[in-house]
Amino acid sequence: MTLEEADPAIWRAFEIDGRLPLRMLHVALQTIMGWRELHLHAFVDADPQSRSGVMPLRWAPQDFENPVGTRAEEDYAIDDVLRDRSTLWYEYDFGDGWVHRIDVTDVLEDDSLRAPVVLLDGGGRGPFEDAGGVHGYAEKVEALADPQHPEYRELSNWARATVGPWVPLASDFLDPIGVQSELNLLFNPQGSGMSPYDMSGLVKDDALRRPSDLDVDSPLVALASTLPPPIRSELRQHLGRTGVLDAVDVDDATALRLIRPFAWLMDAVGPEGIALTSAGWLPPDTVLDGMTTLGWIDDWIGKGNREDLTPPIANLREGAQRMGLVRAQKGRLLLGAAAKKALGDPQAQLRLVAGATYRKLSDAETDAAVLLLLSIADGTPAGERWKAVAFGLEMCGWQSASGRAFTPTDIDHVTHHVQRVLDAIGESGRRERRTLALADQRLFARVALR
Repeated sequence: MTLEEADPAIWRAFEIDGRLPLRMLHVALQTIMGWRELHLHAFVDADPQSRSGVMPLRWAPQDFENPVGTRAEEDYAIDDVLRDRSTLWYEYDFGDGWVHRIDVTDVLEDDSLRAPVVLLDGGGRGPFEDAGGVHGYAEKVEALADPQHPEYRELSNWARATVGPWVPLASDFLDPIGVQSELNLLFNPQGSGMSPYDMSGLVKDDALRRPSDLDVDSPLVALASTLPPPIRSELRQHLGRTGVLDAVDVDDATALRLIRPFAWLMDAVGPEGIALTSAGWLPPDTVLDGMTTLGWIDDWIGKGNREDLTPPIANLREGAQRMGLVRAQKGRLLLGAAAKKALGDPQAQLRLVAGATYRKLSDAETDAAVLLLLSIADGTPAGERWKAVAFGLEMCGWQSASGRAFTPTDIDHVTHHVQRVLDAIGESGRRERRTLALADQRLFARVALR
């Protein structure tokens, strides 16, 4: 398959089972090119850009109005269409007019062990959707390669908003392994190794799943399941490329460091609880101990012993109460049942804090929390994370209160609670420890996504 008039060439070499309906050739082409199924398409047996005057044979979906004589692509096997011809054209998005030429280079003997669709080779990324056709795309690629171009900033913002955070913009980008995994899910689900009972495509079959792999209760699985299939495919490939789903090996010392503020608070409250002041605040000695033990007093102006005047401790306690780690009752601060059970076990405490990050969040806040954690886990620069969250929320079907595009303020608001948790984990006291804190946030995010 070659994208007509593309320069440099954009092409794919692939095998496909000829017994499949022509409709499935469309699905394969969408997948190997990275299209998002946003526009109409058709197959024709003559170049749609030619002016021969002869009406070509045409195959298209039945569920749209088509010109008289159009055949239903669902009713014809690929073999039937290509038996007497070696070339077929596939047109996608009649506005932009992406024309793909498909040439049969070989016919192989049937082999039951061969996957229904196999990507063999390729060159060039599939163009951005709505890029204005081959020539419009070429102009955009040229501008994006030149930071001095007068339209560079505008096009960069457009491209990133259009493409999203999970697919690189580079014109030579191609991820054969990721594409093949998507083809396996679509055309050979039983042999893909993934669970047949999971919509996200992220959960492995029970026989193959390891303790470190995602299961159906993962918040990331829930998020992916709500995405449109093409965007879900992009997310899956992104997770594979970035290693976000690789096993997370955390020893006791690391686990304790990741949740140090929460571990300190749970230890300070202890199995018997701690008496609050008459105003309902933590005792001054406890507040000062927390500020000192956690290193927060180093950069603090003031005594650091009154909770109402010491936001780091007040925010930590407020977040811990939302997460169910502690609760106030009859003038005492008590541990939640799970927190009491996890005392002295850093691994259990880490799992508890990671899971409790999503507690008492609305559906929108939960999706935003997952997206923010993902943007941290995959290494998205801090200044770009709000855009990644905004894109994911939009793809999940959420809208801002104004009905307009999400703003940084919108994202700050909807991620407020999870950001509080991350701020506690990332609190480093002295500036020279900030790099370590960012690494800890990234590791915690990978744990929390499970």
